[in-house]
Amino acid sequence: MRYVVITGVSRGLGEALLNQLLAEPDTTVLALGRTFTDNQRMLAGPKLILRHCELAEPATLPTAPELGELIADADEIVLIHNAAVVGPIGAVGTLPTDELLAAATINLAAPLALTNTLLSALPPLFRRVRIMFVSSGAAHRVIDGWSVYSSTKRGGEEFFAHVAAQYESDPRVSVVSVNPGVMDTGMQEAIRGADFDGRQRFQDLYDNDELPDPASVAAHLIAEHLKA
Repeated sequence: MRYVVITGVSRGLGEALLNQLLAEPDTTVLALGRTFTDNQRMLAGPKLILRHCELAEPATLPTAPELGELIADADEIVLIHNAAVVGPIGAVGTLPTDELLAAATINLAAPLALTNTLLSALPPLFRRVRIMFVSSGAAHRVIDGWSVYSSTKRGGEEFFAHVAAQYESDPRVSVVSVNPGVMDTGMQEAIRGADFDGRQRFQDLYDNDELPDPASVAAHLIAEHLKA
């Protein structure tokens, strides 16, 4: 049996990943987030467990005993860190402190804490663990106004590089940071509505219908990194 833990499933890439993974046989999904779609609530049951938590408040994340009980019988455990926020966008010195701290927690602190908790909860004879951190090209370049998003994604990549190094001699564990590229999501709407140098590039992608559908991006990520 495969057990998938995923954050940020109410829209965009996270929703697409959930839909496709849930369709696989012998797969159970634990969805973590603040909100869920009506369809997800309708499907909730043994194969889809909806766990409300505020990623901006790591204390609301599942505990090690909670996760340990859920994954005890899993042959394969998959952890996908998908949830992220792009804001606040703006010059450093003008950013609302509460928004900055919330973004840093959602984008960076929550993935770190959840990974640490999951690894501490692994059964002694686990067979396979896959960890995926959804990063961004912004982690490797300076974009006007994107200091918080870029730095948290860069920090996440560094953390998961350390986790990968920790398990490099254990073939049961794989860790990857992925850049899915731009796609037609709510985050892109937020970007188009923000004021920063370079915004027109994102507007042009939308106007020219050059934003891939999240479902196609999800299918690619699953085929490349999460194939059963």
